[in-house]
Amino acid sequence: MANFPLRPIFLAALALLCWPLIAPPTGGAARAMNREELAQVLRTIPPNGPAEHYGDTIMRPRGKARMDPVVFPHWSHRARYTCRVCHLELKFSIYQGETPINRGKNLAGKFCGACHDGKTAFSVRNEEPKHCDRCHTRDDRKLAESFRVFAEEMPKAPFGNGIDWAAALEQGHINPVHSILPGNQPSMHLPEKLRLPLELGTTAPRSGILFSHTDHMDWLDCSNCHPDIFDIQKEGTQFFTMDKNVFGWFCGTCHMRTAFPMNDCNRCHPGMKNNMAF
Repeated sequence: MANFPLRPIFLAALALLCWPLIAPPTGGAARAMNREELAQVLRTIPPNGPAEHYGDTIMRPRGKARMDPVVFPHWSHRARYTCRVCHLELKFSIYQGETPINRGKNLAGKFCGACHDGKTAFSVRNEEPKHCDRCHTRDDRKLAESFRVFAEEMPKAPFGNGIDWAAALEQGHINPVHSILPGNQPSMHLPEKLRLPLELGTTAPRSGILFSHTDHMDWLDCSNCHPDIFDIQKEGTQFFTMDKNVFGWFCGTCHMRTAFPMNDCNRCHPGMKNNMAF
C-alpha cells in the first residue's frame, strides 16, 4: 500500500477545531460536522488511520439491543452498486445516524433487506445465524484482509483507501449496477454544456477548480446533490469555502467521509501539485 502524506489542509483543519465555525449556508438540508465529528473523521483518514478502513461506517444498535455494532464497508458495496442505488432508491441518508434502520424494516425488504434476502446476498433472517457476524462484529480483521485481496488488482491512488475508483470503473475492473428497481433509470441525461468540465475560479492564485458532472453522474443522480447539498443559486453557493468543505459541507459531504479525501488536492485543483514531501 502506498504511503499517505499528511497534507496542509489537515493541519489547517486541526487549527479550525479551535475556532468557531462560520455561519452555515441557508436554504439546504445539508449539515456540517461539529468539531468532535471532524476530529473523528481526521483520525480515520490515512496516514492517521489504516487505508483498508477508510470509508467504513460504524452503525451502533439503538435502544436495548445487545448486538455488536455493524461495520459497513463502502468499498465492498461500491464495487457492486453505484452510490445512487443506496442513497436514492433505498433512501439511506448520506449522514450517519439519520436513517432509522431496524431489523423489522430489513426483514420487510427495506434498506439492507432489499438485497440481503438470501438470493442477491446473504440473508438477514434468523435461519442463517452464521451470517450475523458478517455485519455485527467487533473484530474487523477478516474484513480488512478481504479488502487487501480486493485492492491488489485495482488501480492505485495515493490517498483514501488506495483505490482509484474512477479508473477502476473506466478500465472495467468493476461494473456497478446503477439501479435495482424495475425500469428505474437515472433521472436525466446530461445536456452538452454539463458534459464539459466546469471551471470554477478561486480567490487563491494557486489554482482553479475543474468539476466534472459526467464523472459524478457515473455514481450519483442529480437529486443526490441538488438541492440539499448544492442549491445551485448564488444565495447558497456564496458560502462555498475550503473550511466549509473540511467541516463536511458541499464537496466535503462525501470527500471527507467516503470518496477520495480532500488531501488529494490536484484531483480538483489540477494546477496544484500534491506536496508528497510535506
